[in-house]
Order: sequence, then C-alpha cells, then structure tokens
Amino acid sequence: MTTSLREHEPLHIAADFRCAMAHLPTSVTVITTTTDTGPVGCTASAVLSLSMDPPSMLVSLAADSHTAQHIERRGAFAVNALSWQQRALTQQFAGGDPHHRFDGVAHTLLHGQPVLTDTAVGVVCTVEAVQHALDHLLLVGRVIWSDHHTEHTPLVYHQHRTHPGPSAS
Repeated sequence: MTTSLREHEPLHIAADFRCAMAHLPTSVTVITTTTDTGPVGCTASAVLSLSMDPPSMLVSLAADSHTAQHIERRGAFAVNALSWQQRALTQQFAGGDPHHRFDGVAHTLLHGQPVLTDTAVGVVCTVEAVQHALDHLLLVGRVIWSDHHTEHTPLVYHQHRTHPGPSAS
C-alpha cells in the first residue's frame, strides 16, 4: 500500500519543519567562553560529537549570537550538557542580558573556559574551523578536556519541553 505525503506550501514549510524537529530529542547544552569582562554563554541544542580521531565537537550557534562572536575572537569554548537538576539554567542562558547570564551560576575555569558545576557532561575545545552557514556559525572544536558525571541525569529537550534523560545504571 502506498501512502502519499502531503505537499507543503512554501508558507508552511518553516512551521512544519519546526514542529517536526520538536519530535527529535536532544540534549540541552550551554555553550560558554570568556571575554575580557567575564564569562558569556547561551543555550544550544545543535551540538554533536564530530570525530573521535581527533576528538572534536560541532556546535551551531546563531551568527549574531553574542556568545558566537566571542568564541570566534577567543578561539575556544566549553560545551556544558546540563543535568536535570539544572533545568532552570535553560531559560537563564536562553535570553535576557548576555552579561548577566552567569549571575549565581557556579563554574570553574578549565583551560581558560567556563565549565559549569554539576553538569552531566563538560567538554572544552579549541576552535579548529568556523563555517558560516545561512544565519548560523558552525564551530568545529578540537577537544582538549572532557568529563562526565554518571550521578547526574542529563537534561533532554523534546516536544517543546525539558525532560530527564536516561539515568546511568
């Protein structure tokens, strides 16, 4: 039996795509870097391990993002995969004044990059390549440090809400 897919009108493609992508669970991360005046960061879900040889990450951030611009200048960044217990940080790092996103947030500088305390996963990278793609920057980072905490349940974004991810057994 053949099932036909509905044709999309150009006006609805972006809305349909947004709804479709909401069905793909993804980890919630905060991408961070340093500036001359202190740490900056933003939430991101378009983050993945790119290669194991050499260990590297790919991060996609809006090109006009305050954080992305500082990462380009600094040449390094940290990927902080939030734990379920840190779900409130999703909103704190998603909007508002970028200079106040770190207010009250415990972190440590590792290789000069802010790594949030109590995350499920932390990775520090140096920038290997930056590629402009449409309205985003694709940041390829070579891993220079990583750690994970099996006692912290990862935070997952799915269907427009955050959920606890799988627990370590």
